[in-house]
Amino acid sequence: MRLTRRPAFERGRRRLLLLTSLLTALAAVPAAIADKPIREVHPVGDDPPPITGECDFAVLAHFEGNEINTTFTDKAGTPVKLLGVFPGNTLTLTNLETGRSITLPATGSFQARIGSDGSGAFTVTGHGPWFPNPVTGEPGIWYQSGQLAATVDSGGDVTSVTVSGSLVDLCGQLGR
Repeated sequence: MRLTRRPAFERGRRRLLLLTSLLTALAAVPAAIADKPIREVHPVGDDPPPITGECDFAVLAHFEGNEINTTFTDKAGTPVKLLGVFPGNTLTLTNLETGRSITLPATGSFQARIGSDGSGAFTVTGHGPWFPNPVTGEPGIWYQSGQLAATVDSGGDVTSVTVSGSLVDLCGQLGR
């Protein structure tokens, strides 16, 4: 019986197949021992109280749609990451003095990661309101189109905020 040496490309292919199989097996191990995330679907619910002190008039905010949250925990069951989405939601803002209203998309997602010391990082992407302005603290009903990212220290104090996209104060549009 004569042994023949396999060509180099054949040995390389077999090594790649073995490496791929090993990596696939290792990737499956953490998934098998990790806690399953908690998924919850929340309908928007009742309207919040009117927004006061942001515009020169009270504003009613009415949301339509659902919020879908997925919470990831560590082995002790402590939440470490929260993902949320708002698929197809809308926001209607109404000036309670004049009845003037505008309806806007309120779709997007958010992500929150909490460190073991209580610090965290948050990202909100898409469309939705902030009041007051999340960067400057200026009063108004600020409509986000884009992304806002913030970090907080273990005491809950904001250490950084960045916005890409736009923040537009809607008080002027509602007051006309």
